[in-house]
Amino acid sequence: MKNKAGILLFAIVGGCVGGFILAELIGIAGKLLFDRTVGIKYLPILLPIVCAIVALVVVNGWTRSKSRGGG
Repeated sequence: MKNKAGILLFAIVGGCVGGFILAELIGIAGKLLFDRTVGIKYLPILLPIVCAIVALVVVNGWTRSKSRGGG
């Protein structure tokens, strides 16, 4: 159980960090390419949440395939 809690925490933190980085990269690219801010109004808030959910799904699928002997 302790291992699953660690994986869950790692997926949430990693997804949030990845989401923040991706949101900033989109903002920087928009500023450099179009010389103005480009993006969705709440992108820095929504993207980390979406990335954390995706990370949880990916890690969950990976741990299930490892427990079945695949992977």
